[in-house]
Amino acid sequence: MGTDKLRKYVLPNIPYLFIGWACLKVGTAYRLAAGAGFGQKLLGIMQTIGVAFADFAPGLNPADWLVGVVGAVGFRLLIYCKTKKAKKFRHDAEYGWRCQEKCSL
Repeated sequence: MGTDKLRKYVLPNIPYLFIGWACLKVGTAYRLAAGAGFGQKLLGIMQTIGVAFADFAPGLNPADWLVGVVGAVGFRLLIYCKTKKAKKFRHDAEYGWRCQEKCSL
């Protein structure tokens, strides 16, 4: 019973941990970048991205964690919305408004 719950809830969400970690590191690079304004810090990220990803362990700054969590949750919501809008496709079967025209003839 425990392995079924593990397979159903934990395993599909493991990739979002890695996405959250990457977003956390981007948040660290933004924080370490030189500059006062958003634009200057955004340009400065290219110089600090290597420093942020040099250490595997995440930092303890709450702002970095906020960026990581928001990034992972945002990506999860994006995937959820994409899967809900997916249309069903049936091989060798017509569907859509043209099928209705042909079928009614």
